[in-house]
Amino acid sequence: MGRKSSLDDLDRDLLVELNIDARRSHRELAHRLKISPTTVSSRVGRLEEQGVIRGYIPLLDDEQLGWDLWAVIGIWISKGKLREVEERLARDPHAYAIYDVTGDNDAVLIGRFRDRRDLDRFVKHMLQDPYVERSNTQVVLNRVKEDRRVPVAARGTEVPLAPAA
Repeated sequence: MGRKSSLDDLDRDLLVELNIDARRSHRELAHRLKISPTTVSSRVGRLEEQGVIRGYIPLLDDEQLGWDLWAVIGIWISKGKLREVEERLARDPHAYAIYDVTGDNDAVLIGRFRDRRDLDRFVKHMLQDPYVERSNTQVVLNRVKEDRRVPVAARGTEVPLAPAA
């Protein structure tokens, strides 16, 4: 069960606006939300201090930067070594995300690679780890949906609003 949020309606409205475009000025956000820029600034500061807002990054086009190949890799890891192996894999820049999962394998790694040879080197290196028992690699053919933004329900709605793409 998830944690109960301590956010009020104004916090949620502010997060909806930041999800749309986090580069907007506090003055513009204040105008859109019909509040003062000082209120926006203090709310954003509090949300950052609480860790609700963990940072601001540009959404880069990975393919234009040479990361053309994505893969989903199921990993079987020796008993008691899960966290150790995951932390080691997490340091590799190819690792986009790593998850503990239920089911047949112990962890799933989502990786991005420059090409097939790059993926081949990564998998062979990973399999040299003495605690990685085996893996199953699936190459991603098409990414239908991918969105790092967290849905936030705005004031007066039960369903989170989809951010404008």
